[in-house]
Amino acid sequence: MLRFQALCYAPLFGIEKLTEFDVKEQALLTLQGRSSHRTTLRQFLGHLERIEAAEALMPALLPATARQITSVEGHMIASWARGAMPKGKITMLGRILAGSQAVIAHNEVGHALCVTDYPPDRHLSQIIVDYCSQVAVATGTSLFVIDRAVNAVALARAFDHQAWGLLCMLDDNEHHGLESCAATLGDTRADGTKVYSGQWYVPRPEDPRHFVIVEPVAGKTLVYGGTPKVTDVLEAAAWPHVYRERNERQEHSCKRLIDHGALNTNYGRKKLVGPDRHQQRQRAQLEQALVGAHKRVATKTEAVNVPQAKGAESVSKGHGQRLAQRQRALVVVEQERKDAQHQHDNLAAQVDALGPPGQRADRDFRKQTIMTIRTLLLENALRAFMGVLGARLQTQVSLECLIRLLFERRGARMETDSQVVYWVNTAGLSVAYQRLLKELVAGLCAIDLQDQGKPICVRLKDMPP
Repeated sequence: MLRFQALCYAPLFGIEKLTEFDVKEQALLTLQGRSSHRTTLRQFLGHLERIEAAEALMPALLPATARQITSVEGHMIASWARGAMPKGKITMLGRILAGSQAVIAHNEVGHALCVTDYPPDRHLSQIIVDYCSQVAVATGTSLFVIDRAVNAVALARAFDHQAWGLLCMLDDNEHHGLESCAATLGDTRADGTKVYSGQWYVPRPEDPRHFVIVEPVAGKTLVYGGTPKVTDVLEAAAWPHVYRERNERQEHSCKRLIDHGALNTNYGRKKLVGPDRHQQRQRAQLEQALVGAHKRVATKTEAVNVPQAKGAESVSKGHGQRLAQRQRALVVVEQERKDAQHQHDNLAAQVDALGPPGQRADRDFRKQTIMTIRTLLLENALRAFMGVLGARLQTQVSLECLIRLLFERRGARMETDSQVVYWVNTAGLSVAYQRLLKELVAGLCAIDLQDQGKPICVRLKDMPP
């Protein structure tokens, strides 16, 4: 338990990689209660990996109270590798890198619910249905708000088939504003923005979505699409607000998790060698194009026979001007046949250049997932702690400020028979921060925290004891 606590609270002390325990001022002995030569956190993480701890830890993320709406966000984490690994939309210093994609779900109050890691070459649309199925089973929620990566009609049908709600925004090339929909005006805001709702002007039976169109006085028109479940649960006028809340909440959450949760740190070096999916996709595309090119060559070859036969007829009949016209037509058709054949040969050469099936090494995500769950557990605990502490403060304070004032300050711990006392050093703080820290300490004492049945008292000291 002490070692898991050390893993969980390490980011609060600025420790991201496990090797940093050796050089930080807070000794490993202090955090673990035992010396570092007897047990290491890296070894402990290996134990967690072997017992598949991620599956056991995932339910700990779930809140006591179920919520109605779940937001989903994908976060790419870059990983440098010398060997061939799948790559995705992760760029750094002008390079496309390997890494992982953490797909994280939050409820409408920002509580993290679930996380799964995927290779970066797999698009979110390929995994989102299975992922949302896991979230729906675990939480009981069936309304999902996701960004534009999943705005395809096929995914809308898949969600509707499961009786789930899917709310997302359409890309600009998928609509023409009010010209695309038979929409009715539903609301006019104070700034003149008009909100319409409706469906496609030309009915599309394969598309189950309803649409909300936001047309500002100046600026770009935005179109939101939702399956019938969304229409049943949310009023059309609330769709833009719900979508913006998802964006703000999850974007800010990822920034916090990177800042004090070590979200961008890679854990685990194990790799699983498997087929080269990049090569497989490239081969499939080329072979499909090659089939089309082969058909074009056959079509153009048959087309050449017609002007050839007509030209032979003109020669036999002694035509003059007609023969010249047919010869020019034959040159044009023959050139088209040669171009089609050249394209066919070029595609065939590209298929041959791919060579035999190759291999790439996928990351073993077990350690990464465990540590990402650790990060989300820490975030959920800090949010709950801030809610309890904030109710006892007169001054509004951010989580970032709290971490810097408490966890990044020097201090000391003293335990007696009746209580546990923590001393926090205030040396070097400005008067305003000293006043804020004093209020924080008073709030912590008012919470009535305990350690093994002993009350915890927090005190301030000008110099470390």
